[in-house]
Amino acid sequence: MTEFDAFYFEEKFYINGTKEYTLGSILEKYLQKSFKGVKDKLGCCKEYLRLLHYPETRTQMADCEYIFTEAVSFFDRAEEYIHALPPYNSFPLRDSGLYDIINRHSVLFEIDDNEIEHEWFDYDKFDSYDDYNEDDDRGTVYHEPMYEHDRMLTSFSPGDPLDEMDDPDMIDEVLKLNAELKDFIYHYITLFEDLLRVKRVYEPFLEKIHSREEFLTNEEIAEMLDEFNSEANKKLNPYDKLIPSGTMTLSYKVLKRKKTSVLCENYHFSTIGGFLYIELFKGLQHRYLPRKCDYCGRYFVLERGFYSNYCKRPVKGQPDKTCRDLGHRKKFNDKLKTDPIWNVYHKGYKAHYARYLKKKMTQAEFQKWADYAIVLRNKALEGEIEYDEYVREMKK
Repeated sequence: MTEFDAFYFEEKFYINGTKEYTLGSILEKYLQKSFKGVKDKLGCCKEYLRLLHYPETRTQMADCEYIFTEAVSFFDRAEEYIHALPPYNSFPLRDSGLYDIINRHSVLFEIDDNEIEHEWFDYDKFDSYDDYNEDDDRGTVYHEPMYEHDRMLTSFSPGDPLDEMDDPDMIDEVLKLNAELKDFIYHYITLFEDLLRVKRVYEPFLEKIHSREEFLTNEEIAEMLDEFNSEANKKLNPYDKLIPSGTMTLSYKVLKRKKTSVLCENYHFSTIGGFLYIELFKGLQHRYLPRKCDYCGRYFVLERGFYSNYCKRPVKGQPDKTCRDLGHRKKFNDKLKTDPIWNVYHKGYKAHYARYLKKKMTQAEFQKWADYAIVLRNKALEGEIEYDEYVREMKK
């Protein structure tokens, strides 16, 4: 349901060997989301873990059809929610698969005259499942899997409850259905925990990483990670810890591109949580990290070689300006308002530049003063000279 492959080559990766992304770009889109309502969805999954099973008693049979029908609807909506997120938005949309699980065990449910007749296909004609699928104007058509009967359930009315069964095969069928339902629900629990982890763990961790406003060395990252994990590991919920989910396997494969072939790290991920974990740490390694723009407040991906607090998006109402253009100016103006040392430096610079324009200073004299002023400013910021002395020197 959420499995996919990612082929990594330098700062790029290719989902299922086709669609190209830059490191950090999918994590950036997840950080941009609020994921409002995800905790409620997780709560519903945990409730279905308790409720969604074949009825054990006559009492439980009364609500069985309602619970199963509502569950199919809920998990199909959950699948639509997931399909709106990358990389799943580039995959064919399918239902959750819960309906198929129930139909594989339809012998447990009553079938009336209104059940849908199922079209049979001759599997012997096809060498593989991929051959069994068809292509038309809409793209690939995925046929439903076949079952041991020729009808599809349209309702979920159970036969006898478990405690009244005496046929070992039917009891075994119930146990298999319940086990499949449990595994199915746990898959969605993991998924929604992965989404919660984005805002509760990845976001604060990245804020900590960016607190120094520069790319960090390996040793600095290790120190921050150790400090962050020591606090996070005290928490109870798995979605409050910086950990991967599911399983992942690594192999090396040659990926053929249009004009060349490249050797890639091929990760197979069973969950989005495993993928996001690898993307975060590959981003730290290659210096391709999501960061929140200090001007517009939206996330962007920092690219190796240049650190900035601001993105390059056009500013609303000023299409010829970017956040980076206006952000640096705003940051400087804020410094002048709040930091008297910077304010004195700025006034001194303007006064001496005016002298240069009036030809009361030569270019060499102005440059000599400018270099000296930076040294003075830095000493004042470090507390190496008194403020009053700093002001006097700047006015000379």
